[in-house]
Amino acid sequence: MRWILLTLVFIGCNTLSQALGEVGRGSAVENHTVNLATNISSAFTSDLPSGNPQNLLPHLQCIFKQMGRDFNVQIMPWRRAYQDVKSNRIDGFFTAVPMRQIDPYAVLSSPLVLENWYWFWRPDTVAPESWREGYKLGSILGSQQETWLGEAGYRVEMSANNLPQLIKLLKSKRIDVVLADREHFVQAAHELKMDANHFQARFFRYVPLGVYFNEQFLTQNPDFLLSFNQQIIGCSTARFVVSEYEQQQIKELLMRKIERWKQLPKLEALLKERNIKSRSFTEQEIAERDKKWIQAFLHNDFSYPIDLVDQEMSARLREIKKQSQDVITEIIVTDARGLNVAISDMTSDYWQGDEEKFTEVFSRPANTIHFGEINYDESTKRFQLHLSVPLYTEKKFEPLGVMVFGVDVEKVLSQAQ
Repeated sequence: MRWILLTLVFIGCNTLSQALGEVGRGSAVENHTVNLATNISSAFTSDLPSGNPQNLLPHLQCIFKQMGRDFNVQIMPWRRAYQDVKSNRIDGFFTAVPMRQIDPYAVLSSPLVLENWYWFWRPDTVAPESWREGYKLGSILGSQQETWLGEAGYRVEMSANNLPQLIKLLKSKRIDVVLADREHFVQAAHELKMDANHFQARFFRYVPLGVYFNEQFLTQNPDFLLSFNQQIIGCSTARFVVSEYEQQQIKELLMRKIERWKQLPKLEALLKERNIKSRSFTEQEIAERDKKWIQAFLHNDFSYPIDLVDQEMSARLREIKKQSQDVITEIIVTDARGLNVAISDMTSDYWQGDEEKFTEVFSRPANTIHFGEINYDESTKRFQLHLSVPLYTEKKFEPLGVMVFGVDVEKVLSQAQ
């Protein structure tokens, strides 16, 4: 699971309420104190997290501190939270999956949490294309999965207080399938001294969780949501990344193809030619080219950028992207200084040389592969990352540049099953 904000899990509700009340207190400000609600659901047998209860909300604390706002948190079931948002008794609730029933009354923030949901079932069960009909589903009472399943029209046969209880129900054949975050499932199985690999698993989807803010509250505070969203990344305590397990899945599906693409006809000759030219560029010249490129991108004027990239190779990259059936979202080839040589799609900048997708692979061992962070595009609802590999001459094994692939993570993991 890619936690940016810890889910609130605690046994003593009165103690937690007191602790959370203290979390929201800060220096007095003239602005209205933001009143939020959350639910308690647990992935594990022990609901008590280690550490001080006041440290449960470091991300929200940071966000509201940067905004100069106070906030309070109270615990309540999701159904009551929905009603209280609709009736304007609270300003928002978290962490929440997108829900049709609440969308008319509230607006979901950018993701605070990215969960990685898998279907898990027994090895003696034949997995269907869909678990919607004829199979007994189980979920954690009050969990995000239970909420989503209900929204999506699935029938949940049994609920449990935590994930270990749910795994026991699965093993005893009282239920047929569980929808859960993969890392949580592995940890819960370990708690039961079971091997998570005993169960079959299939990637389902990534799920962004955020804060649903009351529509009336946002109308009264028109700049609030934009400011809140802007603080999320800077205040995050972790990054959205693919796990080692998922990296291996992606490698198995894509690496043979990538090895072929690294040997595209004319690519080596093109990079040798470009590297001879770019060696003479001063840092100031690179900065000026990058600045002009960025300005052109912002104004949708691509005449200048087009002159800087090879059109024949760019067309070849576009064909590779098209053949990938939307798994590959973009391809960039850079020279040894990180300057764009060929692109499948217009990029926001010309120089990649100061970014991890270049610095983490250039002139590294030939089998190096770098996975960037997962980025969630709100407009397209897609989860994407950059995967980059080094490029070398075939005979002398001299570093030439870098090839970067934009990858739709959900599509590639779905195909890797």
